[in-house]
Amino acid sequence: MARPAGAGEQTKKRIALKAKPLFEQKGYSATTMDEIVATAGSSKGSIYYHFKRKEELFLYILELTMQEWTDKWTRVSTPLHTATEKLYALAELFATDFQNPLLKAAEEFAGSEMADPDIHARLIEMTRMQYPILQELLEEGMASGEFEPYDTSELMYIVLGLLGGLGVAYYDLGTEQIIPLYRKSIDILLRGIQKK
Repeated sequence: MARPAGAGEQTKKRIALKAKPLFEQKGYSATTMDEIVATAGSSKGSIYYHFKRKEELFLYILELTMQEWTDKWTRVSTPLHTATEKLYALAELFATDFQNPLLKAAEEFAGSEMADPDIHARLIEMTRMQYPILQELLEEGMASGEFEPYDTSELMYIVLGLLGGLGVAYYDLGTEQIIPLYRKSIDILLRGIQKK
């Protein structure tokens, strides 16, 4: 009997969602395929059918996580009316994202797998999923007259650098200080790009 359409993708996603907490709790290297088999409640053959290596499973989990982030951004930004409001909301989304327990495992993974050009390319591709979101937001702000006209590609890198770079504050500050810090960074950025 043939499997229903989409059943393979559902199984793949189910395995990934069961394995995700292991990576969040133990990190990338310490999580074994045997633990993933036990946690997923699937046979080793089923897991290896969908993911040839642990690296593929972890990349798939990261891709799902990026898609969740993108979906969350859509929900957060849709009711907002101005590009300025959206810029603050984006900063807060970045701030709360640094609390994601998968982030440490992703940093560990990226550090250990950068020699593999295919993995490196997929990680870069995931990072670039945020580019159109920010570019569209900046273009909206310029079109509405909220922001001074700038090269949106350059400004996108500046804003991403600002939001991503503030992540180092998590090593020094408490969680309750992070969102206000991100909001303050947008205050300072807007002084430079808001139309006078």
